[in-house]
Amino acid sequence: MSTKRLWLGVATLIATQILLNNLASALLPESIEQIAIRSVVVALLAAFAGGFVARKGIIFPAIAVWLALWAVTVYFLYAIAAPVDPNPFPMIARHNWVAFLGSGVTTVVGAMLGQALATQRATRVTAT
Repeated sequence: MSTKRLWLGVATLIATQILLNNLASALLPESIEQIAIRSVVVALLAAFAGGFVARKGIIFPAIAVWLALWAVTVYFLYAIAAPVDPNPFPMIARHNWVAFLGSGVTTVVGAMLGQALATQRATRVTAT
C-alpha cells in the first residue's frame, strides 16, 4: 500500500468535506432535518472521493476524520449551550444523533465504495 496515496486520499477526503459543507451551507436552507441529511450526503461523497484516490486502507483514517470532526462539533455545541444549560449533552445528542450515526455509516460505505471502484478501474486499465 502506498502511504503517499493514502495521505493524498485523506487530504482529498478533508478537502471535499470542507468544500461540500461550504457549498451546502451557501445553497441549502438551515433546518435541523436539512442539516442531518446534508451531513450524511457530504460524508458519503467525501469518503467516496478519499477512497477513490487512496484505493486501499482509507477506512480507518476516514473514521478518524469523522470522529475528529464530530468531536469538534460537539465541543463547540457544548461551549455555546453550557452558559444556558448546566448539562447540555442530552440536548446535543437528541438533536444530532441521526446526523452522527448516519454520517458515520455513510463514511464507511463511501470509503468502501470509492476503494472498490478505484481498484476495479485500476484492474481494468492494467488488463488492457
